[in-house]
Amino acid sequence: MFIKTIKLSCLVLLLGSQAGFATNTDELLQQGQASFQRADYPQAISSWEQALTEMSLDTSAYLDTLTHLAAAYQATGNYAKAHALLQQAMQMAKEKGGGEQQVLIHSQLGDVLLAMQQLEAANTLLQSGLVKARTLNNPVILAHLLNNLGNVLSVQQNFTDALKVYTEVAELAQRSGNLSLHLQSLLNQAKLYLKQNLPQESLETLKTAWAILQKQPRDYTTGLQLLSVGELALREPQGQQMAYQIFQDVLALANQQKNQRLRASASGFLGKVYEQQQRHEEALRFTRQAIFFAQEYQDILYIWEWQLGRLLLNQQDLTGALAAYQQARDHLYPIQTRLVIGQRNASETFQERIRPIYFGFADVLLQQAAKVDSPTAKQALLQRAREVVEQLKAAELQDYFQDECVSFVQEDKVAQLDLLEPHTAVLYPILLPTRTELLLSTPDGIHQFITKVGAEELGNTVLEFRRNVQNGVHNRFVNQAKQLYEWLIAPLHNQFGDHHINTLVIVPDGPLRTIPMAALYNPDTRKFLVEEVAITVTPGLSLTEPRPLNRQNISILLNGLSEGVQSFQPLPNVPKEVLSIETLFQNRQVLLDKMFLLQTFDQSLQKTPYSIVHLASHGQFDRDPKKTFVLTYDARLTMNRLESLLRFTQLRKEPVELLTLSACETAVGDERAALGLAGVAIKAGARSALASLWSVNDESTTELMTEFYRQLQNPTLSKAQALQHAQQKLIRSSEFRHPMYWAPFLLIGNWL
Repeated sequence: MFIKTIKLSCLVLLLGSQAGFATNTDELLQQGQASFQRADYPQAISSWEQALTEMSLDTSAYLDTLTHLAAAYQATGNYAKAHALLQQAMQMAKEKGGGEQQVLIHSQLGDVLLAMQQLEAANTLLQSGLVKARTLNNPVILAHLLNNLGNVLSVQQNFTDALKVYTEVAELAQRSGNLSLHLQSLLNQAKLYLKQNLPQESLETLKTAWAILQKQPRDYTTGLQLLSVGELALREPQGQQMAYQIFQDVLALANQQKNQRLRASASGFLGKVYEQQQRHEEALRFTRQAIFFAQEYQDILYIWEWQLGRLLLNQQDLTGALAAYQQARDHLYPIQTRLVIGQRNASETFQERIRPIYFGFADVLLQQAAKVDSPTAKQALLQRAREVVEQLKAAELQDYFQDECVSFVQEDKVAQLDLLEPHTAVLYPILLPTRTELLLSTPDGIHQFITKVGAEELGNTVLEFRRNVQNGVHNRFVNQAKQLYEWLIAPLHNQFGDHHINTLVIVPDGPLRTIPMAALYNPDTRKFLVEEVAITVTPGLSLTEPRPLNRQNISILLNGLSEGVQSFQPLPNVPKEVLSIETLFQNRQVLLDKMFLLQTFDQSLQKTPYSIVHLASHGQFDRDPKKTFVLTYDARLTMNRLESLLRFTQLRKEPVELLTLSACETAVGDERAALGLAGVAIKAGARSALASLWSVNDESTTELMTEFYRQLQNPTLSKAQALQHAQQKLIRSSEFRHPMYWAPFLLIGNWL
């Protein structure tokens, strides 16, 4: 949380102007640098933009000022503007600039691309800049570029190469006497060691950084750097004493300088040390002191309020914990978008700084709900807990797609959805460290069930189930399918019967996104869950717009790719799938193989408002949304491109009701990729989507898809029930009974 300040300050110092200026221009440049150093980025931007209009700037100075300005925009989170300025600087540097300026622009642009989550582009750019950097006799510029390359490799989880790069940065920076880069590289090394479960190596690296800082002037910058060292040391039990000494030192420095931000951070981290040592009185005292000092600093205030909530919850002070978590959430909510959108490792920030606060808040509400006797009070607490998790679901999608406009939460919508259908229930599994909470919404309210299995044990069972259920050779999946049924479904059975539930809407969390709940197995009836109820999933109730599909004059755009193109294998059953579905609809258009071009697909959507868009092709969902695509004959249809095409139908107020991804390789490898699959309907602007969790047999897919659309012709069936009937047909067959063939197909979003 403190390293970013070091990094950007170092960049501006590196980009020191090399030419002479007229007095007015010189003053503007100095004003800009002074403003940047004190984090007044708007003023820095104003000064540098004004300097660019001065006629006295030569080419070298103009380039320096452009890159300064890009750094300031980057610091404000305006990565698009920073990227545009650096592209302009790059073109000018190629024509008129020197080699050092070209390398620095490569380095800075690579860092901006990393923040924009364009990892491959960043890697390519930095690698090309590295070739030129090694020809220069400037170890500081080489170290700067290598450090940014190490950051890209780290986010790509290439820890071995990243560590080698950071080690070289440390050597270059130390040799050239560049303190900021040296410290930054040591901190980066220490973080990598922690990720590789090498605590001793991490602590030794941090001790080296600490020793360097003890020789530096005692100022605000040194205080921030010390906090970064202490924060990393605190992540390992062996580092507690070292962290304690560092935080005491920073607190003394903060008191000496009367700096409230340093006081808040040092006090808060001292509270965290005591929290880890279970010395609750000292932990509470320092944490409350941190909150007092942090009142003007919202970006750290919520962290210490969250810490206070944890401490009070540990003492079973539910009322106090609830108030602390409420304040933490309230202070986090307005700033959480800028905490993750455009960050170099946004997923890590989200998991460490945002998700735990929402789940902790929900945890306190659920514990309170379990203890109250009043049905009215219990319902209020359960609904509030669910609303908190709903907000988290929206934030998760924003983090995954790096798009703050991809979702929105309407709290009043959640309660309305509960009452839509008398035979529909909504299941919220909430995975907590020591238990799993099941919130089941039925027409008479929300029901709370508690299963005594923690997130880690449940997650391990989910992982084993997922691995086994994809293997059609054996039935080893049954043991996990039974266990998961007992934990997640069996407690709800009486409610299913009492309310005659025929459709279950599941809002999965964490690892549950990676498995087909339809394949959970009831050991008593010897039936799969999908044989008992129709199932649909949604990333969040407030992100769903359920309305019945208008069965009159349904129009469908059928797209298919059977030929092997762009290094992908042929899909020989696609023509059969497309043609069999085509016979079911009067209003249809077919784009098959060479007709399935990106431009043709685009034109078809703009010309005609289709109810259903069916894509039978190769595709993949990746933990990186920019690598998520569906293959056309001549290109790759990314989610961003698909969104832009389908948004046009929304502007006509005729949104696509169903987006079907009948793709052989729509595989989801982990929770983050599964989040992308769950959010595909929302991102693409369709009311619902039908897609698969893993690579699916070409022939069984054709059978299931054809039956699904056949059942969809029945106006008495919802989309969820149409899928249920199609899956049941495969279960009854001898050839495709195993769930690897039918289970991975998920209906996402609107189930009606």
